[in-house]
Amino acid sequence: MIKKDKNWYKLDNAAKIFPPTSTKENPKVFRFACELYEKIDSKTLQDALDLTLEEYPYFLASLKKGLFWYYLETSSVKPIVRQEDHAICDKLDKELLFRVSYYNKRINLEVYHALTDGTGTLAFLKSLVTNYLVIKHNIKDKIILDTTSIYEKESDSFEKYYQKNDKIDIPKSEKAYILKGNKYSEERLKIIEGVVSTKDVVALSKKYNTTVTVYLTSILIKSIGQNMSNKEKQKPVIITIPVNLRKYFKSNTARNFFNTIFVKYQFTNDNDELDKIIKEIDRQFKENLAKEKISYQMNSLAGFENIFLIRLVPVFIKDIVLKYFNYKNEIASTMTLSNIGIVEIPNQLQKYIKLFDVCASTNTIQMCMCSYLDNMVLSFTSHFVNAEIQKCFFEELTNNGISVIINSNKVGDD
Repeated sequence: MIKKDKNWYKLDNAAKIFPPTSTKENPKVFRFACELYEKIDSKTLQDALDLTLEEYPYFLASLKKGLFWYYLETSSVKPIVRQEDHAICDKLDKELLFRVSYYNKRINLEVYHALTDGTGTLAFLKSLVTNYLVIKHNIKDKIILDTTSIYEKESDSFEKYYQKNDKIDIPKSEKAYILKGNKYSEERLKIIEGVVSTKDVVALSKKYNTTVTVYLTSILIKSIGQNMSNKEKQKPVIITIPVNLRKYFKSNTARNFFNTIFVKYQFTNDNDELDKIIKEIDRQFKENLAKEKISYQMNSLAGFENIFLIRLVPVFIKDIVLKYFNYKNEIASTMTLSNIGIVEIPNQLQKYIKLFDVCASTNTIQMCMCSYLDNMVLSFTSHFVNAEIQKCFFEELTNNGISVIINSNKVGDD
């Protein structure tokens, strides 16, 4: 919750891990982009950004380091829209935790994860794009994306819904199969994205009696398994899945409000068919996404910061502890798949917008996805030169009759 008298924000529970664990290789930045059918006008985009910040003043924050915790303080820096001139998901300045850029027909929004999560970022981008199109095309129709107040956007939903557990559990982590390989120099990030038909993916998911997220997670696991030796298959493939807690608790916060679940698959030396993987991953999703389990996990994690003695520990000691927990999480996860879901835009604006996409910084490989109308974008970010997992993933889709358009950035001599 914002402290209006002191002009600062307490970091929410999920945000606390990011400041001490951000690195040059993984600055904990993610990017949302909206591609229009027309070239971007920079002046109009700046006007739209200024208007959007009146709806989301919380985004005007800088990161500060206190004696006991990091915190956010209202920034006096004015965000300036610029033509894209930096690497994707590059480190952000601590004085402003987001940036808006454009290139050709695309509007880019990059955000530091300590500020907000994917849902909060998407809400900001949708408002930015709406304001841009309304100004650019002089749209007279009154368009209302949501009726959320500034107070609601700035609220800390972890604090609102926290219920003290009698017992605080630290989940036992299992060592996962870890992706390795030669990396690009200078922490460069390779982006490979596939654009597919939303309807086709939904139809295939229904064919297997499962959800889109389970179906694509299973294809991802199969693709990883195709690149593992028999010895490597002694360790499970574990995929981290961020979960939007707004689906479980009534909240319109623009801050972080997410949790994570883990799904794992233990390969055999035999050829594991996709339907076998889907059945196991579907079972784990249903088990892990039960509201009782989600609530218990959220309260257990939030319980640590509510212990009085922990509050008194200096921030430099907390940094060491959080780095250790982050390391334990990293060796317990093969990679992350983040499904932002369906992007909904008012009917009056749909004719101007081609697609939305999302990607994130990572130490190894990460997959993100979202869909807008019939364009679903599946994005891989990676530091590895080898792209066999991505190749196997998209080949599996094409083998199942799904047409894929592949886009990629240029890294080095690629």
